[in-house]
Amino acid sequence: MQLIERIKQHTGIALIDRQQVVSYEQLTQQAEQVANQLASHQLVALVMENSVASIVDYLACLMARAPMILISDAEQLKQYAEYQPNFLLYNNQVTVLAPVNTTQQSHTDLRLLLSTSGSTGSPKMVRLSAQNLDANTAAIVEYLELDSTARSITSLPLTYSFGLSILNSYLWVGASLVVTETSITDKAFWALMKEQAVTSFSGVPFHFETLQRLRFFNMSLPALKVFTQAGGKLRNEVLQAFAEHCQANQQRFYVMYGQTEAAPRISYLPPDYLLEKLGSIGISVPRGELTLVDENGAKVTEPNQEGELVYQGENVMMGYAANRVDLGLGQGKSVLHTGDLAKRDAEGYFYITGRKSRFIKMQGKRISLAHLEETLKQRGVTENACLGQEDKLVIAYADCQHQPTIVAYLQELSVHPAFYQLILLDRIPYTNSGKVDYPLLKREARWL
Repeated sequence: MQLIERIKQHTGIALIDRQQVVSYEQLTQQAEQVANQLASHQLVALVMENSVASIVDYLACLMARAPMILISDAEQLKQYAEYQPNFLLYNNQVTVLAPVNTTQQSHTDLRLLLSTSGSTGSPKMVRLSAQNLDANTAAIVEYLELDSTARSITSLPLTYSFGLSILNSYLWVGASLVVTETSITDKAFWALMKEQAVTSFSGVPFHFETLQRLRFFNMSLPALKVFTQAGGKLRNEVLQAFAEHCQANQQRFYVMYGQTEAAPRISYLPPDYLLEKLGSIGISVPRGELTLVDENGAKVTEPNQEGELVYQGENVMMGYAANRVDLGLGQGKSVLHTGDLAKRDAEGYFYITGRKSRFIKMQGKRISLAHLEETLKQRGVTENACLGQEDKLVIAYADCQHQPTIVAYLQELSVHPAFYQLILLDRIPYTNSGKVDYPLLKREARWL
């Protein structure tokens, strides 16, 4: 695997936490010691924390060619019983769960199993190969123009494909990573950013919304040069504020789009186009291809016509898995139908317009839940989430003062009160990856 070969060749600092500074040589040695306790092509359940020990364990699995399921704690093992993991790996300690089974080996290319986007706790997993991970990492490094002088920080969980891709890309070029589990709402996080001269910050929309409320633009972080944002659409007003801040401070802000199924990056918006193409997910990552198809599968070639976004590239997953037997399957077609609807402008830049599965019929009318959320945010209901099914719309919100705004907008849409339910919550729930936790909201709703 190219990632591992590159790590072995690097010198300098790889990881930094409150207790230690780990060189690339030390990182390689520690990972090799753990790798020697594993078996090739046998499944590892890896408890992945934002810690040096977890990163060592992750690299050990890659070195041993032992595919892994990333879990947040040992309790999660119950959710993946169908996969029959052979080893539990936590804090450099290997526990044998089941004897090595040579008749049920995983495919030789398989390296990683990740939960599909939005399906936390589901046994359905994305199968990623060494080639998938290498290809996407190389593309990210290229468009972000990363080199060994870069330094990032673990602002995202490493169990999340976005957080993991940051780790991979920084190690690929011999850069360094500050490892912490401290939240961005903690002053200690920003003290660490400044103290360790972190050059790049990454987040999902929730992070950047929070930063704006924290008066981030008044902070003094002279080393910070790059922002990367993915994990959903950031409101244009917030994005514009960051774009203008970056423009005034010689910083770069990358809007990116991806899915776990693509390991995970699919597109990026070059920073120079951030204000001109506000709201765009940009263009394909290097060596990938983005197209649009209509309901019949035919390519959409005219600009500003909606279609399903389809991506093709070497980073597209091997396929899905639901049990141990599926781990023996090889690479499927390197084409990903994203399920997202989009348009492409005359200059080839893509804009997400909705999601195929995020539409409902209300009194015979087709309503986009994503558009509904965005419109409510534009009208001041910044904390809201919409879900539903035919003739049943549920809107969750986090401030009682916003109820009249929501009701007024539904009246504009001619949605009768009998067809909707409003849920007032203390806050909108989010998953560890910073996305709205729709399954949890669905359990809160009395209808769905």
